[in-house]
Amino acid sequence: MRIVHAADIHLDTPFRRHDAVLRQRLQQAGREAFSALVDLTLEERADALVIAGDLFDNEWLTIATERVLTRQLRRLTDADITVVYATGNHDPGRTNYRAAHIDWPSTHFHLHSSRTPRRIPIRRDGEPIGWVVAAGHQTTHESVNLAATFPPAPGPQPAVGLLHADVGGAQGAPDDEAGNVYAPAALADLDPSYDYWALGHIHKRQRLREDSPAWYPGNLQGRDFGETGARGAHVVDLTPPEPPGVRFQPLAQVRWERITVADLSEARAINNVHAAVRAVFDDLLETDGHVLPGQDWILRVELSGPCPLATVLRSEEERDGLAEYLGESLGALDVEVRDAGLSPPIDLSRHVGQRHVLGEALDLIEQACHDNALLSRLAPSELARGDEIADDGERLQYLRQLLDGLDAAAAERLLRRDSA
Repeated sequence: MRIVHAADIHLDTPFRRHDAVLRQRLQQAGREAFSALVDLTLEERADALVIAGDLFDNEWLTIATERVLTRQLRRLTDADITVVYATGNHDPGRTNYRAAHIDWPSTHFHLHSSRTPRRIPIRRDGEPIGWVVAAGHQTTHESVNLAATFPPAPGPQPAVGLLHADVGGAQGAPDDEAGNVYAPAALADLDPSYDYWALGHIHKRQRLREDSPAWYPGNLQGRDFGETGARGAHVVDLTPPEPPGVRFQPLAQVRWERITVADLSEARAINNVHAAVRAVFDDLLETDGHVLPGQDWILRVELSGPCPLATVLRSEEERDGLAEYLGESLGALDVEVRDAGLSPPIDLSRHVGQRHVLGEALDLIEQACHDNALLSRLAPSELARGDEIADDGERLQYLRQLLDGLDAAAAERLLRRDSA
């Protein structure tokens, strides 16, 4: 059995922080990604598309999105491909939510919004070839361990568990500020009789453990700089008793990415900064492996380290000008430039041994590098990792690592007012 596994599509995310033009593009990108998901399912000749919750971002849905959604789903069901959609915390099974009144396809489509797991047969040419067992969220704050309610896999054909849940051990859980955990579960709660667990809720693509068939595909379309990198879905081949074959396919038409540039010591003109950023971006395009043709980009450029233009680039207005320049030259939808620790280049040798505050500080740092007693005496009583290191030798080595670069940092702080 072959399935396509997607989750956390979040159609009609409002993107209120952005201007109207970018907001409209991002909302369109969500619809484009869903259409690309349907294309992928058809191209891969999959037996089923499974959606592990949060198809929508909230209870509202625009007419444009509803039209795209129903039209694309019918492309699948008209091709006799089964679609199984289990609700999540953003799109629970409430009757007052618009999703409950959509004109869903009448055949080959299964919307499951109940906590009680439901067995759904997957057929090919009318014959059963496998199962999807799904449980959904009934409320926006589902606190029940839904994974623990799943029955053993039906068998003997391949079986998939479909669930939107926060499984302990996953990285990047998007739980809210109040500390709520949605449908909490442990890895041990995922019944091993299932050949594949199609999970949703965590937006970071990952396998929960090397020996586990439990996967999060991540969300379909990134929505902010917390969701950088390629976004898409999994194509999963199930041929028990072999482990599932899982392939990631990027689908997001708009990609968020951070670009970090730390070597600007020779950048004496804005063109030099531009060239350094361009080099990092071109390297990403060449080596990433998941860049789609014609993909749009939203970039955050973080500049740090010694730079002759540090004083200029500390100005928000000047960074905005650089961002506009980069956006035009890189062809990006939007660019943000941040000062992530820029400093003017400093010749420390000019200050060593001088009778001023910086000279004294540099002398003290140099002495501490070679004097264990002084190093221990200067170390703060409460220091990160300090209490964890019992061995004196290891502690001294750790303290010396902290000294690395401290001379430049001290010089920057003491000279910053003069250079501003």
